[in-house]
Amino acid sequence: LVTFESGSMDEDEIAGALSLGMLLGAYRFDRHRTREQKDKKPTLKTVEFSVNNAPAARKAYALALKTAEAVYLTRDLVWEAPNILYPQSFADIIRQELSPLGIEVKALTRKEMQKLGMGALISVGQGSVREERLVTMQYRGAGKSDRNIAFVGKGVTFDTGGISLKPGAGMEEMKWDMAGAGAVVGLMKLLASRDAKVNAVGVVALAENMPSGSASRPSDIVTTMSGQTVE
Repeated sequence: LVTFESGSMDEDEIAGALSLGMLLGAYRFDRHRTREQKDKKPTLKTVEFSVNNAPAARKAYALALKTAEAVYLTRDLVWEAPNILYPQSFADIIRQELSPLGIEVKALTRKEMQKLGMGALISVGQGSVREERLVTMQYRGAGKSDRNIAFVGKGVTFDTGGISLKPGAGMEEMKWDMAGAGAVVGLMKLLASRDAKVNAVGVVALAENMPSGSASRPSDIVTTMSGQTVE
């Protein structure tokens, strides 16, 4: 039994903060694990709070749970293996997770990006057999307001360095080059699940950077959507 003094925080705020900490601390990414030692398996099953205002504490917990679920989504994306999480599958997960929350999700294919002149993003992924995707997420929580907050995330699902191949040491960490996109997706889920009174747009550029006969070369010149050229 642990007792907390409220101090400057309300009792329900303490319950919510403790709940969030416990939920985040309990996170595990073990969906691909086939066996595990008994002493490594989770043992804590329940945590109980004794409070004076149970309805307020339950409300605080509900908000904490939504926050944790959004963080879980980001963590799941970041930890996922690159043969499972690649531009198309990433886009599919975004649609599956966010569309039911009322977020409008659109994913551009390579052909659509070519028509728009998105040469820079295409250049990153053109060496891979897995084509790029540019995904937009539109959340309208503030009604007809014209004001929008924009969040943009980098989503290179694996970054070998392409023709300029990165050193072998630490190469397995290159699956994390999509963490920015993962953070944006989790944030958009959080805004919608908590009915945030804001209009927000999330944009993630998804590509897999691989070496092959079609990969970009150092000194190639590509044309960006703005019309500017980049070497």
